[in-house]
Amino acid sequence: MKKECQLNNQDILDRQTVVEGKLPHQSCADVKDLGPRPVVNLSSGLKVTCDTLTDGGGWIVIQRRASADVDFYRGWSDYKEGFGDLAGNFWLGLENIHRLTSLARYELRFDFTYKGNSYFASYKNFRLSGETEKYKIHLSEFSGNASNDMARHNGSAFSTKDSDNDSSEINCATTYHGAWWYEKCHSVNLNGKWGSRQNGKGLNWQFTTSHYGSVSFIEMKIRPLDK
Repeated sequence: MKKECQLNNQDILDRQTVVEGKLPHQSCADVKDLGPRPVVNLSSGLKVTCDTLTDGGGWIVIQRRASADVDFYRGWSDYKEGFGDLAGNFWLGLENIHRLTSLARYELRFDFTYKGNSYFASYKNFRLSGETEKYKIHLSEFSGNASNDMARHNGSAFSTKDSDNDSSEINCATTYHGAWWYEKCHSVNLNGKWGSRQNGKGLNWQFTTSHYGSVSFIEMKIRPLDK
């Protein structure tokens, strides 16, 4: 078993290193000696934040929330294109994630902190369908010290407050102040309302936080698998 190398949210904020690579990189696996969270340009033209430490590094960070600085209660256009600050809190964009995962086989990892404890959940297979399928999520082969709460969301389309694509009679995004691959409605709500303890509105990972707790740090990241 690989040794897990994790940073908590304060470590990342304290050690954040933003480096604009002079030459584009093929992937975050090519990024060396630029710090734990460098911002680099990929050869595809996409600018990304890399995680060079966790489980051997090579990760593209697709979401980070470590404070309330960025409002995540947004509409479809913002979630499609991406928003926020790559050196802080951000969402990389559904279209960017779809394009990346349509070109190669990727894995997905969640690292989060709750009440001072660190958790992770990893899915060996991950991809997003395109916009015509409302960026439906596909994931499998779970491992981690957190529970497999994302299993419920597998195969679900993405929903926002102005684009209701869930399978519930209500609009889960507006009801739970978020945007996610809602089903009826969620076990995970990591784009919810920062710090909320209202039922289902916070940054929930249900088995860990219940629907009344909220994680204090979350990073979602993806990495291409070796062929």
